[in-house]
Amino acid sequence: MANARSKFDYLVDYLCRNHETVAAPLFGKPALLLHSEPFIVFHIDGMAFRLRGRQRLQASVLSGAKYWSPLGRDNPSMEWVSVPVAHFLRWDRLAIEALHQRQQHAGSQPVAEAAQGPTPPPPVSLRWADNIKALLLRIQNLALVPIEPRAPKAIESTR
Repeated sequence: MANARSKFDYLVDYLCRNHETVAAPLFGKPALLLHSEPFIVFHIDGMAFRLRGRQRLQASVLSGAKYWSPLGRDNPSMEWVSVPVAHFLRWDRLAIEALHQRQQHAGSQPVAEAAQGPTPPPPVSLRWADNIKALLLRIQNLALVPIEPRAPKAIESTR
């Protein structure tokens, strides 16, 4: 390969022809997406792969590799590993691993079911409701009766 960008273009061409991936920009950087989920991003320092598990660990121990944020934030995402251009020969394997992980992850996303009726109130609100009901009952049972004045107590001195 002549340079890193041509290697990325080769990977894009191969993955788009043989898999359900789509090339699209992600925050202004060229990227590959599977079902609208990015898994490879090319940036000026190299290529970033969205990996988990052992593959992420293997990619992160390469010299110059670092955790990376697609948004360019200071706190990197632990899912994304940026592999520098010096390791562009390993990009093929890492790209295939990232694709396989995205394919496995896409099928395991939970599907929300329709809610039946109103949602139950949380337990804390039930306790507050019970406390308020108890206070209202005490107020209803409260009776006002005149109180007779008490005689002042004599203070005894002990000497």
